[in-house]
Amino acid sequence: MRRLQLSLVAAQLVGAATLLRSVAYDRWITVLAAALLIVGATAARRGRSWGVGLALGAAASFPVAWAIGIAPPWFCLVGIVGALPFAIASRAFARFDKGATALLAVLAASTGAISAIAWKEYAWSFFTTFPISQPSLEAQHGVALASLATLVVVAGVLARGKHGLAGGQRVRVAEQLRVGESTGREKDATLDLDLLDAEDDANSTAPQRRSRLP
Repeated sequence: MRRLQLSLVAAQLVGAATLLRSVAYDRWITVLAAALLIVGATAARRGRSWGVGLALGAAASFPVAWAIGIAPPWFCLVGIVGALPFAIASRAFARFDKGATALLAVLAASTGAISAIAWKEYAWSFFTTFPISQPSLEAQHGVALASLATLVVVAGVLARGKHGLAGGQRVRVAEQLRVGESTGREKDATLDLDLLDAEDDANSTAPQRRSRLP
């Protein structure tokens, strides 16, 4: 089971747990961020490169929210787990276009950070305009939470059976990339992140093997 696959599953699980907690306490802006994290990780597991960027952007909002004083410290853990897929995939992306990879990282992270800062600025005005959106101090929506939790479990089981996570299925990300500025042509490049992950492991162990030779 590859690192990228595991990181995407972890992002989905952390996003689902955060979403359920946020629904219970009427933290609707956190519900949105957690939902985007789940959508991004799910899209990436289906081979969509934009999903990795979306997951990074959603994840970036969590530690920033804690840093500016509007969220608990465990939001940092959500952000770290949510950013892992991009951290792992970025090396493969950079092999095709380092500039685009850096730009994606900056845009995604800054969008998440700006969103958290903007929410702190306008949250009270939003609550005043829409009092029903105010957070609660006690857990609510028991039936809705039970239904949502059941849906999450069923979706996870179906996804595991469909995509065969345990069967070593490769994660492929297909994108239209410009290959070679001199040619000016666009080619359909398929990024086999699972294969590149295996190559990185082989490269990291190669020096150790050579050092054992007489």
